[in-house]
Amino acid sequence: MKRTELKKLIKENITDWLSERATTEADSGDMAYTEKVPVKEKVAKIEDQITEFYYVTKPTKESSVEELIKSGDVFEFAMSGLTREDISGIYKSEGKAKSAANKMIKERDIKLKETYKKGQDKLKTMETSIDEIKKQIEGKMSEATSNPDMREALTSESNGLMEKLSMLEMQMDKLREALEKEGLRFEKKSSKKSKKEDEKDDKKDEKEDK
Repeated sequence: MKRTELKKLIKENITDWLSERATTEADSGDMAYTEKVPVKEKVAKIEDQITEFYYVTKPTKESSVEELIKSGDVFEFAMSGLTREDISGIYKSEGKAKSAANKMIKERDIKLKETYKKGQDKLKTMETSIDEIKKQIEGKMSEATSNPDMREALTSESNGLMEKLSMLEMQMDKLREALEKEGLRFEKKSSKKSKKEDEKDDKKDEKEDK
């Protein structure tokens, strides 16, 4: 076979192959340039006889009734990240959940008031102890002045009492600060309650006037 004939044959074969390749790509679509159509995955249907329910979380010092009540289905509840320790109850109706939340808030407030009262009593006891220590220090200092021979021992005792006094005063300041914050919280809550009662009375008066 001549060289020119060989070149012609190769050229024809290459041309045929390129033509066939172009036709195949046109039929199948060019994967490099054709956008893939996402296939929708079938979501398995789950029979849910519970649907939406209500659950009440345990209160903090600042929690309101509305903040305690949550709602959702089983999957939303699972995604909430709450544990058994965080929940006080699960209910079918919002009304029962609200009643339970109100009860939780009342119990919390009773405990907080009891703790507040104990703190006030503790503060009074500490104030009495501080007054007694101050008197003891004054007595030791006075005795040291009148008895030079005992001055060193009495001064040492006074220093010990002074250290105890300093610690008690520091603790008393912290307790007083905590009680003041708690007292303000009670006052704020009492003010809100009074405002709600006033609004309720105003609505009642409006109805009676009509």
